[in-house]
Parts: sequence; C-alpha cells; structure tokens
Amino acid sequence: MNKEFLDAKERALELLSKAKDSGEVDRKALAVVEALNANPHYFTTSSCSGRVVVMEIPCVGMKKEACFLGRWHDFVDVDQVKNALAQAKKGFIWFIAQPPIFHVVADDLEQAENLVKIGIASGFKNSALRSIGKKIVVELSSTERFDVPLGKDGVVFCDEKYLALLCSIANDLMCKSADKLVSFEKAVSNEI
Repeated sequence: MNKEFLDAKERALELLSKAKDSGEVDRKALAVVEALNANPHYFTTSSCSGRVVVMEIPCVGMKKEACFLGRWHDFVDVDQVKNALAQAKKGFIWFIAQPPIFHVVADDLEQAENLVKIGIASGFKNSALRSIGKKIVVELSSTERFDVPLGKDGVVFCDEKYLALLCSIANDLMCKSADKLVSFEKAVSNEI
C-alpha cells in the first residue's frame, strides 16, 4: 500500500470524525461508511443513504445555481412538500427522489473492481469506476430515483392528490434503499 493512499485515508477519516461530531453525517449511511473505512484497501469521500428533495433550478442543466427548498433523508409527507413549494420564486420546481450513493477511494484497480462487483450484486446497479487517475474512485449507486417537474416561477402545476402520490412513491423508494443499504453493508463486511 502506498504512502499517498494511507495519508489520504488518514485525512479523510479525520474529516469524517469532525463531520460526525458536528452532526453532518447521514446516520443511515454510517454503517456502510464504517464497514468500507474499516477495510485497509478503501476509504469513503462522500455518502448519502438516499434522499427526497424539492428544488428550484433556474434552467434545465443549471444544477450549480439550484436552490434546495426542502431536503429529507427520511419519509416525507405532503405538508412538508407544500411548505417547501411555498418558498418557490423563480425557475423550474422539481420533486426528486435520489438513491443511496457512495464515493470510495481504492488503493488499487483490483480492489476497486471487486468493490464494484459487490455493489452490483447488492443491488447498487449504477456502480462503476469513476476515476483511475491520481486516485482510483468507485461510485456506488442504486437505481431508486425519479425526477418530476412540478411547476415554474412559483406556480405549482399539480394538485395535492398528485403530491400525495409522489410522496408515497418516494417513501417506497426510501424503504427499498434502506433494505439495499443493509444488504450492501453485510456484503462489504463479509466479502471484503
């Protein structure tokens, strides 16, 4: 194992420790993060257990200028979504359910490929090598997602029944994501 990898892992774990202390870590992703970081061949650089968001985007493709109106790592209800929508002013309004995602640095290509295989076998079908330059980065992501436009410039184009349907689907996806997190954590702990 090279010194550069070990130094980077040490720095990443220090940052993670500070983030945990300040409550910035997604607690539902923590078991997977700890299992990955316990392995000498890997360390995590970012993680999310899955989330539901309502966001405002000035124009399609302008993610950097997007504004979160609501963000939840747990079940969401219509009232929460309506409160978020009430903040909308200018741009396209989106309701988005996103899957779990982890970015992991591996110490070599063989370990990275092994992690991708474990991720895919655990239901993280959108897993792949992200970078093989200075660092070997694996992105592990599941498939539970949807992106639905709800309105524009502060005007919502759907009724409360439709919002309730979207909340129900998003909550179902969050349940599926939680099950996959458990499966993936077990696979990481047992197979690596």
